[in-house]
Amino acid sequence: AHEHELLEYTTRRMLEEIPGLKIYGTAPGKCGIISFLVDGEHHYDMGMLLDKLGIAVRTGHHCAQPLMQSLGIEGTVRASFAVYNTIDECDAFLSALKRVSEMLR
Repeated sequence: AHEHELLEYTTRRMLEEIPGLKIYGTAPGKCGIISFLVDGEHHYDMGMLLDKLGIAVRTGHHCAQPLMQSLGIEGTVRASFAVYNTIDECDAFLSALKRVSEMLR
C-alpha cells in the first residue's frame, strides 16, 4: 500500500508539473515503477544529470529491446519506489526532474 501511494503521488505530480512527459506502462495495480521520457530527451542524458543531482534512476532498454523497438524508442528513464522510500524523497526526485527537464530544453 505504501509503494502504491508513492507511485500514485509521484505519477500525478509528474504529469501535472513536467511538460512533455510521457509515461510508459500505466496498467492499474502495477508495482512501484515509473518508466518515462520527457520531450524526446535522451534517457541517458536525463539519467546522468539526475545522478549528478543525487537521484538514482535506471536508464536504457531494461532488457526489453523488442518492446522498445515496437514503441519506437531507444529506452526510458525508470524510477523505482520501495517500502523504505518516503514522500520527501519523491519530492526531491520531482524537483530534480523539473530542473533536468528545463536544462535539456
